[in-house]
Amino acid sequence: MLKIGNRIRDLRKAKKVTLIDLAKQTGIAQATLSRIETGQMTGTVESHRKIAEALGLSLAELYAPLDRRYDEVALSKQETPHKVVHQSRGCQIELLTQEVTKKKITPLLLKLSGNAKTTLERGERGVEKFLWVLEGEVELGLEKESYSLKQGDSIYFDASIPHRLSNPKSKAAEVFIAVSPSKI
Repeated sequence: MLKIGNRIRDLRKAKKVTLIDLAKQTGIAQATLSRIETGQMTGTVESHRKIAEALGLSLAELYAPLDRRYDEVALSKQETPHKVVHQSRGCQIELLTQEVTKKKITPLLLKLSGNAKTTLERGERGVEKFLWVLEGEVELGLEKESYSLKQGDSIYFDASIPHRLSNPKSKAAEVFIAVSPSKI
């Protein structure tokens, strides 16, 4: 990750501004600016605002490359092959993202052949699942309850309840599954 001191130094040098000039423009001591640039101190939001203005930037523009949220964007194009994480007779589960251990949600695609079913699952306490039927029909068996789901239907439940999906029809079904926290 880019640090604020490095960012300020790079911007200052790109604009051919000396530490002395920046100190005069901001009212911040040259020694303080030097310590900020070398990472010995961070500075305050107010000092960052003054530095940004002196360099012709907004505070948001100064901080933009430091925003870690963009480091976590994981784009998967349609042509990117998905990793198959489970395959058994009539059942295939594909992982829809990479680096699942770094995620808070695991997105999966379940392909269930006609008259097929998944194995009985029981997640840890605190694990939740969301299912959305993309194609076909499925039945979700939750220990003591059963739910019939058609295309466009969704359900959210505690994955620690023993559960199984089955396809009662001859036509294949596809189900989007999100598991949180991330577990496979």
